[in-house]
Parts: sequence; C-alpha cells; structure tokens
Amino acid sequence: MRRFFIDPTLITGDNTTIIDQEARHISTVLRLKPGNVIELFDGTGLVYQVEISTVSKSSIKAKITKRSYHQLKAPFLTLAQSVIKGKKMDLIVQKATELGVSTFQPIISQHCDIKTVPNGQLDRWQRISLEACKQCNRPTPMICLPTISIDQLIFQANLSTTKFIFWENSSPAPLPQQLTPLDGHVLILIGPEGGFSKSEVQGATRQGFVPKTLGPLILRAETAAITAISIIQFLLGNLNQPECPIEFTDSTPPQTIS
Repeated sequence: MRRFFIDPTLITGDNTTIIDQEARHISTVLRLKPGNVIELFDGTGLVYQVEISTVSKSSIKAKITKRSYHQLKAPFLTLAQSVIKGKKMDLIVQKATELGVSTFQPIISQHCDIKTVPNGQLDRWQRISLEACKQCNRPTPMICLPTISIDQLIFQANLSTTKFIFWENSSPAPLPQQLTPLDGHVLILIGPEGGFSKSEVQGATRQGFVPKTLGPLILRAETAAITAISIIQFLLGNLNQPECPIEFTDSTPPQTIS
C-alpha cells in the first residue's frame, strides 16, 4: 500500500486533507483516483488507512477507514556519528532510520574534514529520515539532534547507558552474545574517514565506553556505521521483535493507549 506523511493538524474527525508535495505526488506522479486506498502516518506513531475522496493538484481529500498506534519498543539505540562529507552522511541517516535507530547524534571529532555543520543541515537529515520511514513502514522518524563535539558527547553520556566506541585499533575482543542494557539504551560511537585519535578513544574509555573493532579490514565510515548498527540491533533482539500495532476508534484517544 502506498504510504505518505500527514501533518496531524490536517486530520479532523474521520476526514483529512493532504497538501503540498505529498498531494502533488499523489495526483501528478502516481495519478491516484477517488476510491484508491492509501496509508498515512503522522510521525508520532499514529497510522491511518484512508480512502481518497477527491483529487486535485494542490490537495487530496480522504476519509479515514482505520486507525492504529505503533510504538517503538526498548531497548533504544543512539548512533553518535562523526560528521563526514556530502551524501555519505545522508546515506547513514537513511540506513540508520531503516535499521531502527532511535536517535541520531552528529558529532565533530578530531579527524573530521568538516568542522562546522551548515545551517539547515539538521532539517535536511530530519527530512531524509522522514522519507525513509515511508519506504520501510517505520511509524516514527529517527530523532536528529544538533551537532556537538565528541568531548561533549563523552561527558554527557549517561553512566548507566551501555556505550561502545568502534575503533579499528581496538583489541579483537568479541561482542557479547546478547545485550541487555541497564537503562534500556545503547549508544554507539562511529568515527569519520580518518577514524578516532588515540586520545579520543582513551577519553571515551575513561567515561565508560567499551572499545570494539568491526574486524581486520578498514571500513569506510558509512559502511562502519551500517555494520555496527546491524550487529547491535541483532544483539539487542530488535531485528526479531514483531510489530504489534494497536487499532483504535475515534472514541479512544491515542494518549490512553499503553
């Protein structure tokens, strides 16, 4: 079923109006017609199955036929990614969203070629995450946080959070067969093209980060991020969790669902 984003403010009772880019895509690119059924998600976990009533280039009116609530379950994974050039960072944001990362924390580390993130970049990453949600059926986009330095990240990280820093020079000690984080959160730290400096790894280790390697080969930064996310999500059991959406009617406010 085709899937689109809807601003929650555009939903009134059983009716909704789709506007702007999504409306143009439905009417001009896909050429959907009244009677076609599509799925809408509002980014908060609410998903709507709707039947199109009227179609124009600027707006689509539709009637809601089914509502459901989808919630990401713990344990939650945060990716702290050293900023890398251009579209490589976009790829990481997209794939991290598809792989179920809860929070994306861009950081500036010693070997980053980029020392400042341009204005508007955070909004761009958030849009990329939202677009990825349409493709992978994720109910909520990944939260993209403002860029901070690696020192800020290391000293702000919760002591009870399970934390890994992936570094090519780490001792090849195996990861545990299963992860059960104490506070329901795991934080992974990935370096830029030049990797982390020894002093950065030592500083992170003093604050409770566990150094790990992804094998004997030197991986590109974007490959390292995707590989580390996949491994940790597998160990957390997040790749095996079935989705259990809760259907509700207009008389059941979403905030009462647990």
